[in-house]
Amino acid sequence: MRYLGFSEPFVEVVVATDVHAHCVPVNLPAALSAVGSKLGVEVLRSAGSLRIRVLGGATTPPLNPLLMDLPARLSAMDRMGVSRQVISPFIDLTAYELGDSAGMRYARLVNELMAATVDETAGRLLALGTVPLPSGKLAATELQYAVEQLGMVGVEIGTHVHRTQLDDPALDPFWAAAEALACVVLVHPLSGASMDEPYFLGNVIGNPAATTMAVARLMFGGVIERFPSVRLCLAHGGGFLPYQAGRLERAFHAIGRSRGARLTRSPMEILGQLYYDTVLHSPAMIRSLIDLVGADHVMLGSDYPFDMGDPDPIGTLAQVPGLEATQYDSVCSGNLERLLAGIPTPRTSS
Repeated sequence: MRYLGFSEPFVEVVVATDVHAHCVPVNLPAALSAVGSKLGVEVLRSAGSLRIRVLGGATTPPLNPLLMDLPARLSAMDRMGVSRQVISPFIDLTAYELGDSAGMRYARLVNELMAATVDETAGRLLALGTVPLPSGKLAATELQYAVEQLGMVGVEIGTHVHRTQLDDPALDPFWAAAEALACVVLVHPLSGASMDEPYFLGNVIGNPAATTMAVARLMFGGVIERFPSVRLCLAHGGGFLPYQAGRLERAFHAIGRSRGARLTRSPMEILGQLYYDTVLHSPAMIRSLIDLVGADHVMLGSDYPFDMGDPDPIGTLAQVPGLEATQYDSVCSGNLERLLAGIPTPRTSS
Protein backbone atom coordinates (compact mmCIF):
# COMPACT_ATOMS: atom_id res chain seq x y z
CA MET A 1 0.00 0.00 0.00
CA ARG A 2 1.30 3.46 -0.90
CA TYR A 3 0.59 6.33 1.47
CA LEU A 4 0.35 9.38 -0.73
CA GLY A 5 1.97 12.71 -0.20
CA PHE A 6 4.70 12.17 2.36
CA SER A 7 7.52 11.36 -0.05
CA GLU A 8 7.98 14.53 -2.10
CA PRO A 9 10.67 17.13 -1.25
CA PHE A 10 9.68 20.50 0.16
CA VAL A 11 11.38 23.79 0.93
CA GLU A 12 12.92 23.87 4.40
CA VAL A 13 12.41 26.65 6.95
CA VAL A 14 14.54 27.48 9.94
CA VAL A 15 12.10 26.54 12.74
CA ALA A 16 8.75 24.79 12.51
CA THR A 17 6.92 22.52 14.93
CA ASP A 18 4.12 20.21 13.82
CA VAL A 19 1.49 19.96 16.58
CA HIS A 20 -0.65 17.24 14.94
CA ALA A 21 1.10 14.00 13.98
CA HIS A 22 0.29 10.43 14.93
CA CYS A 23 2.44 7.56 16.15
CA VAL A 24 2.35 3.95 17.22
CA PRO A 25 5.47 3.13 19.25
CA VAL A 26 7.39 0.42 17.42
CA ASN A 27 7.40 -1.82 20.50
CA LEU A 28 3.69 -1.51 21.23
CA PRO A 29 2.45 -4.49 19.16
CA ALA A 30 5.00 -6.79 20.81
CA ALA A 31 4.13 -5.47 24.27
CA LEU A 32 0.42 -5.96 23.65
CA SER A 33 1.05 -9.46 22.30
CA ALA A 34 2.72 -10.25 25.63
CA VAL A 35 0.28 -8.65 28.08
CA GLY A 36 -2.74 -7.64 26.02
CA SER A 37 -4.86 -10.64 27.00
CA LYS A 38 -4.73 -9.45 30.62
CA LEU A 39 -5.96 -6.03 29.57
CA GLY A 40 -8.57 -7.05 27.03
CA VAL A 41 -6.52 -6.02 24.00
CA GLU A 42 -5.59 -8.34 21.13
CA VAL A 43 -3.06 -7.97 18.32
CA LEU A 44 -4.26 -9.43 15.01
CA ARG A 45 -1.66 -10.26 12.36
CA SER A 46 -2.69 -11.17 8.84
CA ALA A 47 -1.04 -10.93 5.42
CA GLY A 48 1.67 -8.62 6.70
CA SER A 49 -0.74 -6.19 8.38
CA LEU A 50 -1.40 -5.41 12.03
CA ARG A 51 -4.74 -4.63 13.66
CA ILE A 52 -5.55 -4.00 17.31
CA ARG A 53 -8.83 -5.19 18.79
CA VAL A 54 -10.14 -3.92 22.13
CA LEU A 55 -12.54 -6.04 24.15
CA GLY A 56 -15.96 -4.43 23.86
CA GLY A 57 -14.77 -2.02 21.20
CA ALA A 58 -13.87 -1.88 17.57
CA THR A 59 -10.95 -3.36 15.66
CA THR A 60 -8.60 -0.82 14.13
CA PRO A 61 -8.01 -0.73 10.40
CA PRO A 62 -4.61 -2.11 9.35
CA LEU A 63 -2.01 0.06 11.02
CA ASN A 64 -0.25 2.36 8.60
CA PRO A 65 3.40 1.18 8.76
CA LEU A 66 4.60 4.77 8.74
CA LEU A 67 3.10 5.16 12.22
CA MET A 68 5.82 2.84 13.54
CA ASP A 69 8.72 3.75 11.24
CA LEU A 70 10.87 6.26 13.08
CA PRO A 71 13.54 6.76 10.37
CA ALA A 72 10.79 7.37 7.77
CA ARG A 73 9.17 9.89 10.13
CA LEU A 74 12.36 11.86 10.60
CA SER A 75 13.02 11.81 6.85
CA ALA A 76 9.50 13.07 6.18
CA MET A 77 10.03 15.86 8.71
CA ASP A 78 13.23 16.85 6.90
CA ARG A 79 11.42 16.93 3.56
CA MET A 80 8.63 19.03 5.03
CA GLY A 81 11.07 21.38 6.72
CA VAL A 82 9.68 20.51 10.15
CA SER A 83 12.19 20.88 12.97
CA ARG A 84 10.11 19.17 15.65
CA GLN A 85 6.96 17.10 15.73
CA VAL A 86 4.50 16.61 18.56
CA ILE A 87 3.48 12.98 18.26
CA SER A 88 0.17 11.71 19.62
CA PRO A 89 -1.05 8.12 19.77
CA PHE A 90 -3.05 6.84 16.80
CA ILE A 91 -6.53 7.89 17.91
CA ASP A 92 -8.04 4.45 17.28
CA LEU A 93 -5.86 3.13 20.11
CA THR A 94 -7.48 5.18 22.89
CA ALA A 95 -9.22 2.00 24.18
CA TYR A 96 -11.80 3.93 26.21
CA GLU A 97 -13.90 0.75 26.30
CA LEU A 98 -11.56 -0.89 28.84
CA GLY A 99 -12.50 -0.97 32.52
CA ASP A 100 -10.80 1.32 35.02
CA SER A 101 -7.94 -0.99 36.06
CA ALA A 102 -7.17 -2.27 32.56
CA GLY A 103 -7.58 1.20 31.07
CA MET A 104 -5.09 2.65 33.53
CA ARG A 105 -2.50 -0.07 32.84
CA TYR A 106 -3.02 0.24 29.10
CA ALA A 107 -2.58 4.03 29.12
CA ARG A 108 0.57 3.70 31.23
CA LEU A 109 2.02 1.16 28.77
CA VAL A 110 1.29 3.37 25.75
CA ASN A 111 2.64 6.49 27.45
CA GLU A 112 5.89 4.90 28.54
CA LEU A 113 6.51 3.56 25.04
CA MET A 114 5.67 6.95 23.52
CA ALA A 115 8.15 8.58 25.89
CA ALA A 116 10.78 6.01 24.91
CA THR A 117 10.19 6.89 21.26
CA VAL A 118 10.82 10.56 22.02
CA ASP A 119 14.05 9.66 23.80
CA GLU A 120 15.42 8.11 20.61
CA THR A 121 15.26 11.30 18.55
CA ALA A 122 17.61 13.84 20.15
CA GLY A 123 14.93 16.47 20.68
CA ARG A 124 13.16 16.16 17.32
CA LEU A 125 10.00 14.76 18.89
CA LEU A 126 7.71 15.73 21.74
CA ALA A 127 4.78 13.63 22.86
CA LEU A 128 1.15 13.88 23.86
CA GLY A 129 -0.02 11.00 25.99
CA THR A 130 -3.27 9.11 26.37
CA VAL A 131 -5.39 8.71 29.52
CA PRO A 132 -8.17 6.38 30.71
CA LEU A 133 -10.74 9.09 30.14
CA PRO A 134 -13.84 7.13 31.22
CA SER A 135 -12.64 7.85 34.77
CA GLY A 136 -11.98 11.51 35.38
CA LYS A 137 -9.95 10.72 38.51
CA LEU A 138 -7.77 8.07 36.90
CA ALA A 139 -7.31 10.25 33.81
CA ALA A 140 -6.08 13.06 36.04
CA THR A 141 -3.62 10.74 37.76
CA GLU A 142 -2.21 9.44 34.49
CA LEU A 143 -1.99 12.91 32.97
CA GLN A 144 0.03 14.13 35.93
CA TYR A 145 2.37 11.14 35.61
CA ALA A 146 2.73 11.62 31.84
CA VAL A 147 3.63 15.30 32.17
CA GLU A 148 5.63 15.38 35.40
CA GLN A 149 7.40 12.04 35.18
CA LEU A 150 7.59 11.22 31.46
CA GLY A 151 8.10 14.76 30.18
CA MET A 152 5.08 14.76 27.88
CA VAL A 153 3.70 18.12 26.81
CA GLY A 154 0.05 17.18 27.16
CA VAL A 155 -2.59 14.70 26.11
CA GLU A 156 -4.67 13.72 23.12
CA ILE A 157 -8.32 12.93 23.84
CA GLY A 158 -11.14 11.69 21.65
CA THR A 159 -14.30 13.63 20.94
CA HIS A 160 -16.39 11.30 23.10
CA VAL A 161 -15.76 8.77 25.82
CA HIS A 162 -17.38 5.44 25.04
CA ARG A 163 -20.98 6.08 26.19
CA THR A 164 -20.51 9.55 27.61
CA GLN A 165 -19.49 13.00 26.38
CA LEU A 166 -16.72 15.44 27.23
CA ASP A 167 -19.05 17.74 29.20
CA ASP A 168 -19.91 15.01 31.73
CA PRO A 169 -19.22 16.44 35.24
CA ALA A 170 -17.50 13.15 36.13
CA LEU A 171 -14.60 14.28 33.95
CA ASP A 172 -14.01 17.45 35.97
CA PRO A 173 -10.97 15.99 37.80
CA PHE A 174 -9.29 15.50 34.42
CA TRP A 175 -10.04 19.06 33.30
CA ALA A 176 -8.80 20.39 36.64
CA ALA A 177 -5.53 18.49 36.24
CA ALA A 178 -5.07 19.68 32.66
CA GLU A 179 -5.60 23.26 33.79
CA ALA A 180 -3.21 22.95 36.74
CA LEU A 181 -0.50 21.40 34.58
CA ALA A 182 -0.92 24.08 31.88
CA CYS A 183 -0.43 21.37 29.26
CA VAL A 184 -1.79 21.00 25.73
CA VAL A 185 -5.05 19.06 25.28
CA LEU A 186 -5.50 18.03 21.65
CA VAL A 187 -9.13 17.19 20.86
CA HIS A 188 -9.22 14.68 18.02
CA PRO A 189 -12.16 12.89 16.35
CA LEU A 190 -12.77 9.26 17.20
CA SER A 191 -14.04 6.78 14.66
CA GLY A 192 -17.75 6.11 15.06
CA ALA A 193 -20.94 5.22 13.27
CA SER A 194 -20.24 7.89 10.65
CA MET A 195 -17.38 5.73 9.34
CA ASP A 196 -20.01 3.57 7.64
CA GLU A 197 -20.78 6.43 5.24
CA PRO A 198 -19.74 5.91 1.59
CA TYR A 199 -17.05 7.82 -0.32
CA PHE A 200 -14.87 8.16 2.80
CA LEU A 201 -17.35 10.77 4.07
CA GLY A 202 -17.14 9.37 7.57
CA ASN A 203 -13.65 10.85 7.65
CA VAL A 204 -14.11 13.82 5.32
CA ILE A 205 -17.31 15.10 6.96
CA GLY A 206 -17.74 12.94 10.07
CA ASN A 207 -14.41 13.86 11.66
CA PRO A 208 -14.81 17.64 11.62
CA ALA A 209 -18.46 17.22 12.63
CA ALA A 210 -17.39 15.18 15.67
CA THR A 211 -14.96 17.89 16.76
CA THR A 212 -17.63 20.53 16.27
CA MET A 213 -20.14 18.72 18.47
CA ALA A 214 -17.63 17.82 21.17
CA VAL A 215 -16.26 21.35 21.59
CA ALA A 216 -19.74 22.88 21.39
CA ARG A 217 -20.69 20.63 24.31
CA LEU A 218 -17.63 21.81 26.23
CA MET A 219 -18.70 25.35 25.48
CA PHE A 220 -22.45 25.20 26.17
CA GLY A 221 -21.99 22.70 29.00
CA GLY A 222 -19.89 25.24 30.89
CA VAL A 223 -16.68 23.17 30.99
CA ILE A 224 -14.58 25.85 29.32
CA GLU A 225 -15.91 28.44 31.75
CA ARG A 226 -15.24 26.26 34.80
CA PHE A 227 -11.70 25.58 33.58
CA PRO A 228 -10.89 28.70 31.55
CA SER A 229 -7.13 28.15 31.45
CA VAL A 230 -7.26 24.71 29.83
CA ARG A 231 -5.20 24.88 26.64
CA LEU A 232 -7.48 23.19 24.12
CA CYS A 233 -6.10 22.60 20.63
CA LEU A 234 -8.62 21.46 18.03
CA ALA A 235 -7.68 19.14 15.18
CA HIS A 236 -8.52 19.92 11.55
CA GLY A 237 -8.83 23.65 12.12
CA GLY A 238 -11.61 23.23 14.66
CA GLY A 239 -13.93 21.24 12.43
CA PHE A 240 -16.94 23.35 11.47
CA LEU A 241 -16.81 25.54 14.59
CA PRO A 242 -15.15 28.62 13.04
CA TYR A 243 -17.48 28.50 10.03
CA GLN A 244 -20.54 28.29 12.30
CA ALA A 245 -19.37 30.89 14.83
CA GLY A 246 -22.30 33.13 14.00
CA ARG A 247 -24.78 30.31 14.53
CA LEU A 248 -23.25 29.53 17.94
CA GLU A 249 -23.50 33.19 18.86
CA ARG A 250 -27.14 33.30 17.75
CA ALA A 251 -27.97 30.27 19.89
CA PHE A 252 -26.35 31.91 22.90
CA HIS A 253 -28.46 35.06 22.58
CA ALA A 254 -31.72 33.58 21.27
CA ILE A 255 -31.95 30.43 23.40
CA GLY A 256 -29.60 31.07 26.30
CA ARG A 257 -30.14 28.67 29.18
CA SER A 258 -33.65 27.60 28.20
CA ARG A 259 -32.30 24.28 26.89
CA GLY A 260 -30.05 23.56 29.83
CA ALA A 261 -26.95 25.38 28.64
CA ARG A 262 -24.50 26.61 31.29
CA LEU A 263 -22.85 29.14 29.02
CA THR A 264 -22.59 32.72 30.26
CA ARG A 265 -19.92 34.06 27.89
CA SER A 266 -20.10 34.79 24.19
CA PRO A 267 -19.21 31.76 22.05
CA MET A 268 -17.28 34.10 19.76
CA GLU A 269 -15.16 35.15 22.71
CA ILE A 270 -14.54 31.53 23.73
CA LEU A 271 -13.55 30.55 20.19
CA GLY A 272 -10.81 33.17 20.44
CA GLN A 273 -9.24 31.50 23.48
CA LEU A 274 -8.96 28.05 21.86
CA TYR A 275 -6.13 26.85 19.62
CA TYR A 276 -6.42 25.33 16.15
CA ASP A 277 -4.14 23.42 13.81
CA THR A 278 -3.74 24.35 10.14
CA VAL A 279 -5.02 21.06 8.68
CA LEU A 280 -7.67 22.76 6.53
CA HIS A 281 -6.14 22.08 3.09
CA SER A 282 -6.88 25.63 1.98
CA PRO A 283 -4.77 28.77 2.44
CA ALA A 284 -7.96 30.83 2.11
CA MET A 285 -9.63 28.93 4.96
CA ILE A 286 -6.54 29.32 7.15
CA ARG A 287 -6.74 33.05 6.42
CA SER A 288 -10.37 33.04 7.53
CA LEU A 289 -9.48 31.15 10.70
CA ILE A 290 -6.71 33.62 11.52
CA ASP A 291 -9.07 36.52 10.93
CA LEU A 292 -11.55 34.98 13.37
CA VAL A 293 -9.32 33.83 16.24
CA GLY A 294 -5.99 35.57 15.60
CA ALA A 295 -2.67 34.26 14.33
CA ASP A 296 -1.59 33.73 17.95
CA HIS A 297 -4.12 30.87 18.28
CA VAL A 298 -3.26 28.86 15.16
CA MET A 299 -0.50 26.23 15.07
CA LEU A 300 1.11 24.24 12.28
CA GLY A 301 -0.23 20.71 11.75
CA SER A 302 0.19 17.90 9.24
CA ASP A 303 -1.87 14.91 10.52
CA TYR A 304 1.11 12.74 9.51
CA PRO A 305 1.10 10.10 8.06
CA PHE A 306 -2.47 9.83 6.78
CA ASP A 307 -3.86 10.47 3.30
CA MET A 308 -6.14 13.21 4.64
CA GLY A 309 -3.16 14.99 6.20
CA ASP A 310 -1.30 17.94 4.73
CA PRO A 311 1.99 16.64 3.29
CA ASP A 312 3.33 20.20 2.91
CA PRO A 313 1.97 22.22 5.86
CA ILE A 314 4.65 24.89 5.57
CA GLY A 315 3.97 25.33 1.86
CA THR A 316 0.25 25.64 2.59
CA LEU A 317 0.93 28.25 5.26
CA ALA A 318 3.21 30.20 2.92
CA GLN A 319 0.29 30.59 0.50
CA VAL A 320 -2.05 32.18 3.05
CA PRO A 321 -3.06 35.57 1.61
CA GLY A 322 -1.71 38.59 3.42
CA LEU A 323 0.14 36.62 6.10
CA GLU A 324 2.73 38.81 7.80
CA ALA A 325 6.17 37.49 8.68
CA THR A 326 5.49 37.70 12.42
CA GLN A 327 2.22 35.78 11.97
CA TYR A 328 4.00 33.15 9.89
CA ASP A 329 6.60 32.65 12.60
CA SER A 330 3.93 32.47 15.30
CA VAL A 331 1.97 29.77 13.49
CA CYS A 332 5.11 27.80 12.55
CA SER A 333 6.43 27.54 16.08
CA GLY A 334 6.04 30.62 18.26
CA ASN A 335 2.55 29.88 19.55
CA LEU A 336 3.37 26.33 20.58
CA GLU A 337 6.64 27.39 22.18
CA ARG A 338 4.69 29.90 24.26
CA LEU A 339 2.33 27.17 25.44
CA LEU A 340 5.13 24.73 26.20
CA ALA A 341 6.95 27.29 28.35
CA GLY A 342 4.37 26.85 31.12
CA ILE A 343 4.50 23.06 31.37
CA PRO A 344 6.33 21.56 34.38
CA THR A 345 9.68 19.98 33.67
CA PRO A 346 9.93 16.26 34.47
CA ARG A 347 10.88 15.36 38.01
CA THR A 348 14.09 13.41 38.45
CA SER A 349 14.29 10.51 40.81
CA SER A 350 16.79 10.75 43.64
